[in-house]
Amino acid sequence: MPGASDGNTLALPSPEEALQKLRTENALLRRELTETQNTTTQYLQNVAHQLTAPLNAIKWSIEAIKDEKVPISRKTSLLSSIYSQGTILVHLIKNFSLMSNLEADHELGQFREQPERVDPIRLAINLANDFDPQAREKGIRIVIDELSFQQVFQGKSLLAVKNLIAQALSNLLENAVKYSNLKTSITMHAASVKLEPSGGAFIGLAVTNIGLPIAPDEIKTLLNRGVRGQFAKQHIPAGTGIGLYIASRIMRIHNGIVHIRAKNKESTFTLFFPESRIK
Repeated sequence: MPGASDGNTLALPSPEEALQKLRTENALLRRELTETQNTTTQYLQNVAHQLTAPLNAIKWSIEAIKDEKVPISRKTSLLSSIYSQGTILVHLIKNFSLMSNLEADHELGQFREQPERVDPIRLAINLANDFDPQAREKGIRIVIDELSFQQVFQGKSLLAVKNLIAQALSNLLENAVKYSNLKTSITMHAASVKLEPSGGAFIGLAVTNIGLPIAPDEIKTLLNRGVRGQFAKQHIPAGTGIGLYIASRIMRIHNGIVHIRAKNKESTFTLFFPESRIK
């Protein structure tokens, strides 16, 4: 009989069945395309909003500095604000550049930069200086726990791609400044831990702050692309949710992880590296 299978011949679908299958697949592709377009549009709107904010702040500060009626003390404060907003702008552009590479399926692991010896405490100090003006505007102090670096790293260096690790740590610090309570402290410190199930030793660079709480069920998803905590979205509606995602990708190519610990309003984000990268 036509279309029957005798064990040696494969039964073919009827033309009607094949057509229905094509229609179903086409509908699915159309739906996926629409979702992708909506996601891309939302992402670009968030990018535009985040870039516009510091640019406008810089513009307003420069206009105020040009005003002869503004006192010198105020102009000094405005210059500090321009530096702060410039730091934010550079940080955002670097993140968006990395994100563009990811969207184009260029893995971070394909970066041509080679690992080099990085002084962990010097890296922390440099980034703290970059974000200090922004933090001061909110009355926030950035503290470097130098003793923890001495105890954990014992004068050794971190073998890593410096620019990528600096960006990952910047993402943690920028989030801490953004979401910290006014007039609190942010601590940058070193940490060590043995992670299960391998029991291998890991050494990390950590950022601890007091600010918006993180729900326990959110911790597992915060490293995913586009995910933000509910309190973060309420506090600052505009955001892309790519900072932690990029940090996680960067750590992955260093055989490490981003570890998150949150209790009440205190949160600690740590870049953990395998002990083999400490030289």
